Amino acid sequence: MQPEQTPPIPPSSTPAPITPKRNPVGSLIGAFFDNWLISWIIIPIGLVLILHFFVFSAFHVVGTSMLPTLHNSDYLIVSEVDRSLAHLQHKDYIPARGQIIIFHYPKQPSLDFVKRVIALPGERVVVANCTVTVYNNQHPNGFNPDANPQHLTDGSCTEDTIDETVPASNIFVLGDNRTPGGSSDSREWGFLPSYDIIGNAVLRLYPFSDLRLF
Repeated sequence: MQPEQTPPIPPSSTPAPITPKRNPVGSLIGAFFDNWLISWIIIPIGLVLILHFFVFSAFHVVGTSMLPTLHNSDYLIVSEVDRSLAHLQHKDYIPARGQIIIFHYPKQPSLDFVKRVIALPGERVVVANCTVTVYNNQHPNGFNPDANPQHLTDGSCTEDTIDETVPASNIFVLGDNRTPGGSSDSREWGFLPSYDIIGNAVLRLYPFSDLRLF
C-alpha cells in the first residue's frame, strides 16, 4: 500500500514585499540639510533672542534729559543680566543708586526713557532749595546723591518741592539735565515701579570718540 501523498501547496497569489533600496546620497543630503538648518539658523536665532531678551539690548538716546552725561543720538548697550537673575529668583529688580537705567515710561509703556537712579525703596527723598537729599538708615541726617563724583549734572538748580518716601518695589529717578523743563522724571510723574525697568547702561558704543563704560 502506497503512503498517502500530500498535495503540493499552490503558490500565493500575493507578491512578496520588496524592500526598497536605500539611497545613500539622499540620506547624506538630508542629514546635511538638517544639521545645517540646526547649526546655522535655529541655534543662532535662539542665541540672539536669548541675548536680546535676557542679556543685552541696544538703545539710541533721544533728547537731552541726560545732559551732560548722555547726548542725543548716543548709542547705548544695556545689560539685562541683573534684571533677568532677579526675575528668575522671583525678586524685584532694584538697580544700584547712581546707575543709568532704561525703562518703560509708566504713563505710556510703549515709550522707553533713560534716567539716573536717585532713591531706593524705603528711602525718604526731599527736593528743596535746589538740592536733592536722601534719608535712610545709613544716613539719618541725609546726603546729596548728586555729590557723587561719578554723577555729573549740568549744575542747575533741581527745581520742585518734594518730600516723600519711596514705596516698596519702586525707585525715584531723575535726569541729569536739571534746567527748567530739561527732564520728565519722578518729580513730574512719580515713582518708577521695578517691573518697568529694562536694564542698566553699561557702555556708550557710539559716537566712537566718546566711548565710555558706565
